[in-house]
Amino acid sequence: MSTQMPSSEEQISIIESSLKHSSSQKTGASNYYIIWGATLAAFYFVQFLHAHFKTPVTANLANISTLFFAVGGLFSYLQSKKDSKTETMIPLNEKVYTYGWIGASIGLAVLNFTYLSNFLEMLCVGVLLIFGLVNFIIGGITHFKPLVVGGVLSMLLCILITKCAIEYQFLLTAIGVLFSCLIPGLMMKSSTAHV
Repeated sequence: MSTQMPSSEEQISIIESSLKHSSSQKTGASNYYIIWGATLAAFYFVQFLHAHFKTPVTANLANISTLFFAVGGLFSYLQSKKDSKTETMIPLNEKVYTYGWIGASIGLAVLNFTYLSNFLEMLCVGVLLIFGLVNFIIGGITHFKPLVVGGVLSMLLCILITKCAIEYQFLLTAIGVLFSCLIPGLMMKSSTAHV
């Protein structure tokens, strides 16, 4: 039984074909964009309601809204477990999302830790700027225009943050997250694009 080794050109062709196939696979990123877009938009909107109306009900809602992060984390965990069971191969674009969002999380943590004296405003600016930048880059790499547009809009909203009261900073951040995460996530879900 003789086995013939493929030529160098055939080997390169096989590798190129595999890379093209890997980069053209749809990722599960839409689910994470929906989970965290909804979580953050809801959190910031509740903060806006409390800062604007200042009632006992809105105070309770604002206190409870910190639990949104635990719920978002639980849904992300369950989604990652589901993904690990159903994914037969990891799409190449998956690394772009992974490293982009790990970097964004580290950047946001460092920014907020550094500016503890102005934590609330920095949290709003940080989310708008860092999420906008990460989504602009990811959208550009994956050729998904809604992420690019949402990223630019989110970054531009930072200009208004320093010009308005804290309640409107929360509202602007909720709007920025809506346009940079939640809406693109919903569009990814229904898209045939490889994002």
